[in-house]
Amino acid sequence: MSNIDKNNVTHQDKPIDGSAVADYLRQNPDFFNQRSELLASIELAHNCGQATSLIERQTQVMRQKIQDYATRMSDVLSTARRNDVQFEKTKRLVTELSAATHLNDITEALKQSFTAEFHSDAVQLVLFSDLKSQDNHANLSSTQSIDNKVDRAHIQALAAKNWAYCQTFSGPAMEQLFPSYKKLKSSAIVPLYRHEKALGVLIIASNSADHYSDQLDTLFLNHVAAVTSRCLGRM
Repeated sequence: MSNIDKNNVTHQDKPIDGSAVADYLRQNPDFFNQRSELLASIELAHNCGQATSLIERQTQVMRQKIQDYATRMSDVLSTARRNDVQFEKTKRLVTELSAATHLNDITEALKQSFTAEFHSDAVQLVLFSDLKSQDNHANLSSTQSIDNKVDRAHIQALAAKNWAYCQTFSGPAMEQLFPSYKKLKSSAIVPLYRHEKALGVLIIASNSADHYSDQLDTLFLNHVAAVTSRCLGRM
């Protein structure tokens, strides 16, 4: 047992002075090798004048800048990777929409893309015009088939804005369109316009409350809206 250990045993209330610590470290030169985490909390000041202090300060600032740049670069790379994945998914959807020959094809392409690739739980394409008998896709509907005038007006009001946005999933009008409405918590609303005329609205919903939130970048949704509207215009 070292001298400092003996002092701890026989003089519990006696404070350890610097000399005792220095003696212990001289007797145990590998102390910090075994406890490297302590080095992070040790401060060593230089007594070489103002010049050395300035160098120390510059070094600290430079290290912080390097850390900040590394963090920013990591964020940029992560965003770029997400955008690449988003672009590929959107490109596949646009390809399917371009090949559509009737409303059922458009609806199926939207449903498959948003549920399978973008991890949504429900999709509904709601048009403001009457549907033909062959337009019978389960995820396709028309406001003309909504008997309640208040609910019909509510759905049409979703297209008051000519850009995509997110909101909480709620309201009896929305519930009519989605059989599984009790599980749905958030939604993305994608108004569909052609030559300043509202054609309908694409509603994408999720069981997760934060899947579609105000923080979501809706740029790609607006791109999907533009392509979908053009496809609807030639039906």
